[in-house]
Amino acid sequence: MDVEDVAIDLLTRSGNVDEFCEASTSGNVARSIEQFATIGDLRNGLEFESKESAYYFYREYARLVGFGITIKASRRSKRSGKFIDVKIACSRFGTKRESNAAINPRSCPKTGCKAGLHMKRKEDEKWVIYNFVKEHNHEICPDDFYISLRGKNKPAGALAHQKKGLQVSLEEEDLKLMLEHFTDMQEKQPGFFYAVDFDSEKRIRNVFWLDAKAKHDYCSFSDVVLFDTFYVRNKYRIPFAPFVGVSHHCQYVLLGCALIGEESESTYSWLFRTWLKAVGGQAPGVIITDQDKLLSDVVVEIFPSARHCFCLWNVMSKIPDMLNPFVSQDDGFMESFRNCVHSSLTDEQFEKSWSNMIGEFELSKNEWVHSLFKDRKKWVPHYFHGICLAGMCGPERSGSIASHFDKYMNSEATFKDFFELYMKFLQYRCDVEAKDDLESQSKQPTLRSSLAFEKQLSLIYTDAAFKKFQAEVLGVVSCQLQKEREDGTTEIFCVEDFEKRQSFFVSLNKELLDMYCSCHLFEYQGFLCKHAILVLQNSDVSCIPPQYILKRWSKNGENREEKHEKCATIHDRMARFDDLCRRFVKFGEVASLSDEAYMTAIKLLEETLKNCVSVHSSPKSPSEPERLMTSGSIGLDNEGMLDCGSKFSRKKKIQKKRKAYCGPEDATNRSEELRQETEQVSSRAPTFENCYIPQADMEATELSSRAATLGIYYPAQQTIQGFASVSSIQDGYYGHPPTIQAM
Repeated sequence: MDVEDVAIDLLTRSGNVDEFCEASTSGNVARSIEQFATIGDLRNGLEFESKESAYYFYREYARLVGFGITIKASRRSKRSGKFIDVKIACSRFGTKRESNAAINPRSCPKTGCKAGLHMKRKEDEKWVIYNFVKEHNHEICPDDFYISLRGKNKPAGALAHQKKGLQVSLEEEDLKLMLEHFTDMQEKQPGFFYAVDFDSEKRIRNVFWLDAKAKHDYCSFSDVVLFDTFYVRNKYRIPFAPFVGVSHHCQYVLLGCALIGEESESTYSWLFRTWLKAVGGQAPGVIITDQDKLLSDVVVEIFPSARHCFCLWNVMSKIPDMLNPFVSQDDGFMESFRNCVHSSLTDEQFEKSWSNMIGEFELSKNEWVHSLFKDRKKWVPHYFHGICLAGMCGPERSGSIASHFDKYMNSEATFKDFFELYMKFLQYRCDVEAKDDLESQSKQPTLRSSLAFEKQLSLIYTDAAFKKFQAEVLGVVSCQLQKEREDGTTEIFCVEDFEKRQSFFVSLNKELLDMYCSCHLFEYQGFLCKHAILVLQNSDVSCIPPQYILKRWSKNGENREEKHEKCATIHDRMARFDDLCRRFVKFGEVASLSDEAYMTAIKLLEETLKNCVSVHSSPKSPSEPERLMTSGSIGLDNEGMLDCGSKFSRKKKIQKKRKAYCGPEDATNRSEELRQETEQVSSRAPTFENCYIPQADMEATELSSRAATLGIYYPAQQTIQGFASVSSIQDGYYGHPPTIQAM
C-alpha cells in the first residue's frame, strides 16, 4: 500500500481511547472472546472480524494481566477514510519525565515499555495481528489498567484508597499486634530480627522475621532449606511463606518467616537478601522452591553457590492444569510420567524415555513440558545423586516434612488465629526438641537384628533418625536380590521388593563403595534404603560407607561443636555476643525442662556472671572499651565496624592515665561516655531502600566499607499507612532499642 494513500492519526492518552472503538461491538467482541476462550492465545497472525474486536480482545488481555493500554498511533486511508493500521501500546511506553514541581504527577510513570500490539486491515476487511510484544520492562500494576481508562467502571476515589500488599490480608489491628510482638521479642531475645518492606506509597508490602532459635538452628541445618510458598499460591487469607529446615530429630524447624503481600521479582529479591543477611550471610547448600521461573531467576542471583531444586510434588500437582486438555487421568500419561521420572538410571535412559513419552502423547509443542525438560536437573531424582533433601521434597506434599505446619494453617483463618497457632507451634517444637535431645543422649535404642549396620548407626544417630534407618534394615527380609550385569568396577543388581510389589535397580561401585538405587530414598530422605543395604550385605561389606552417614542426623546435630570451635579466636565483640546468644538458646531449652534444672542453671549463671565481672575489671585483662580506646578505634574487625578513631583520639591521653576502672563511679562515667559515642555513630547508619531493618539486627551495612551498626537507630519520622495509630512506635523508631549498658 502506498504511504501517500494514508493519513496518520496520533492518539494519545489525553483522548478517550474508547472513542476509537465506539462502533457497535457487542456481537463481534462476544464472538471474538468465544472464539479465543483462552486470552493467553494472543499471537502474531491472529485474525479478527473488526478492529473493535481486536481492540476489546487486547483490552481484556490487559485487564487480566494487569497493565494499562493506550492507542499509540493509527493510520487512515486518504481515499476511503477508513482505518488501515493501529498500534496499541502499554500505558508506560515512552520516556517522558515528570517535573518535580508537577501538581498531579502521573500515576503510571513512563518506563519506555515496548509491550504492545500492532494490527493491520487486510483486503478482505478482516484485521490481523501484525506484531505482538508480550514482555514488559516494569512490574505489573493492575491499577494501570483502570488509570489508563480514567477510572471507567471504577470509582475515581477507589484507586487512591485501594488496599495493596499486606493491607489486603491484614487489618490495622493485625499490624498493631504484629509490631507489638516484634518489639516484645526483640526485648526478650537480643538475636531477634525483623524487617518490613514498603512500596513507593509507604504501604506495607512484605514482612520478614527470624527469632534467635531459628538463627541457632540455621547454623546446624543449613545444608537443605525449603522456601515454602504453598499458602501463598493456594490463596490462604494469611500469605505465610516460611523458610523450612529439618532438625537432627527429623522434625520441622522454622528458619525464617515471611508474610508476602505480592508475588514479584522485587519481593523475592528483597526477601532472599534480607533472610541471607539475617542468618549471617551464609547461603544454604540446597534450596528448594516451587517450579517457577521468577523464583529460579532470583535464586540464581541471590544464591549463586546453592544447589536449586524444585519440589517434585509441586511439579506433579501442576500437570492437570498445565496439560489439560492434552492428557487425562485415564489415558496412562501419569503412569508413563512416573516411570520416566523414577526408573531412569542414566542420562541417556531418562532422555530417551522422555522423548518417547512426549511423542506418544503429542506434547512436543507444549512450552511447559519444554521448560520441565530444560530444568530437569532441578527436579528429576536421577540428577540428585550426591545430595540429600532431608524429606522435604517427595512426590506428595502430604508425606513430606513440609506438611507438618499444615495443621496449624487454615485458609480462612484471621491473623489473630494464625498468630496464636504460630506461637503454640513454637512452644511445642521447643519442648519436643529439648526432650528428644535428652532422650537421644541418655537412652540407647533397642537393636532388632543381627546386622552390623544397625549397631553402627545406633551409636551415631538420634533416636528418631535411627528408627527410620532401622525400618529399612528390618525391611531387607522382604527383598530378593539378583545380579543383572557387571560393567568394570560397577555392578548392577535387580532387587525385587515384595512389600512394595515392585522391582528396583541398584548400582554399586566396588572400589569407591558408591551406590545408587532407583527408589531414591537416600536422595529424598537421607537414609540408605533396604535395597542398597541388601546389596552391601551380599557384597560382604561390614559397615555403612562414610558418605552415607550424614552428620545432620547425629546426636550432636550437624557438626555443632566444629562450627563453634573457633569461638576462642573471636576478637570482635559483636561476633562474641551473637555466638553467646546462640549458645544460651540451647542452654535455656534444657534448663527450662524442670524446676531443679532451672535452679541449677540460675546458680551457675550468677557464679559465671561474677567471674566475668571480675575478669572484666582486672587490670591484667583490660576491658574491650579500654583496649579499643588505646588503639584509637571502637570494635573494628574484618566484618566491618564504623571507623571512630578520630572521635576517640582526643581521649587517648586521658585513657593512658587510667590503668583500670577503680570503682563503680568510674565504670558509670565510662559507660555514659560510651553510650553517647555509640548513639552518635549509630545515628549515621544507613537503611535499605523502601524497607526497615532494626539497627540492632543489622550485621553489616554500606558506609565507605561494610560496617556493623552499634546502637539505636532513629530514622526520620514519617507516617506509614497501617502504622499511623500503632502505639508501639515511639520517638521515630520501629522496634525496641537494645540496652546500651550491654555495649
